[in-house]
This record gives sequence, C-alpha cells and structure tokens, in this order.
Amino acid sequence: MSRNFIYIYERIYKGENAILAECRNKLLIDGKRTTQTTVKGIKNIILNQSYRIAQECNILVSYPKWHIEGKSLVLGPASIWLPDGRIISIEQLKAIEHGKDRRTRHG
Repeated sequence: MSRNFIYIYERIYKGENAILAECRNKLLIDGKRTTQTTVKGIKNIILNQSYRIAQECNILVSYPKWHIEGKSLVLGPASIWLPDGRIISIEQLKAIEHGKDRRTRHG
C-alpha cells in the first residue's frame, strides 16, 4: 500500500541532508580558520532551508546548537516549534505523527 504524503519529520531530515550537502559542496569549512563570510553563508543556507520547511509544513525548525567540527558542519538537534506554540524535538514529533503522543489523543 502506498501513501501519498510525507511525514513532517521526514521532510526535516531531507532538509538537514540538503543543508549538509550544500555546505559541503559550496563552502570551504576549515575548523578555526573558517572565515566570517563562510559562517554567514552557513547561516543563510540554514535559514533558507528552514524557510522552505516552514512554507511546506507550517512549522518552524531551527538548529540552535550548530557548530563546525574540523572540516564539517554539525547541525545538532533540531528544535521544532508547532503551530500550537509547543517547542519539541524530532523524536517527539515522530511520536505525534505516529499517534503515540498522549497530548494528541482524545478519549
């Protein structure tokens, strides 16, 4: 049986992979010697991808703990702001989307 929708957490993972691929292909990341221009480029890439996710899924996603380790970018855990005002992790979002969250069940 095929489904014709994508879970929001899958879209977030897809966005994370796009951020990492774009940074790896377009920017020169070199640990402590990374330039401020490159850091601004990384911020712009993250903000652009977060904007795309917000437009598609009606949620806000941010990566408050992103950092550079050696020659790679580490995004850290995503913070997800739901339309009802809750800030949750991606694991909590998976539980909500699969119907395992106690707050979303009625009855």
